[in-house]
Amino acid sequence: MRTFARRQSPAPADVITYRFNNQMMYVPPAENFDQAVTFARSAFESDLTGIDKSRISFSLNVLANGKQSSVGISSVAWSKIMSHLARYEIIDVHVQPEIKVFGPPPSYRPCSSTEGNEKEQHSSSHSSSALHSLIPRRLFQRLGA
Repeated sequence: MRTFARRQSPAPADVITYRFNNQMMYVPPAENFDQAVTFARSAFESDLTGIDKSRISFSLNVLANGKQSSVGISSVAWSKIMSHLARYEIIDVHVQPEIKVFGPPPSYRPCSSTEGNEKEQHSSSHSSSALHSLIPRRLFQRLGA
C-alpha cells in the first residue's frame, strides 16, 4: 500500500535581503512593519537616518502571468508576507517623496480686523491688494488673520 506524506510548508526564512539604491544587506525577517523600518534604517544608516518612518515603504518583485511586477507590502500584511518568504528573498526598500506645504509668499501680510476696513477702502494703493481683492475679508477673519 502506498502512502503519501503530507507536504509541509517550508520553514520561515531566517534571513532575508533588503535592497536600497542598488545596495543589498542581509537582515533577519522583521516581525512587524515598524521593526522592518528599524532594520532598514540600521542596514542603510547613512541613507535612511532622519527619514520619517511614514516615508519608508517596501515591495517584492513577483512573476505574474509571465511578467515581473513590483508589489508593495502594506503594514497590515507584513507578518503574513514574512511567513511565506524564502531564505535570502529580496525586499526592496523605498523612500517616498517628502510632501512640502508652503506658506504664504514672503511679501504676504494678513490684515488685522482694524486694518481690513481701511485696506478694503484703499485696496488699489497697497501691494497686497491683489490678494485682498480675491479673498473676501470674512474669510480672513475666520482664518484668524
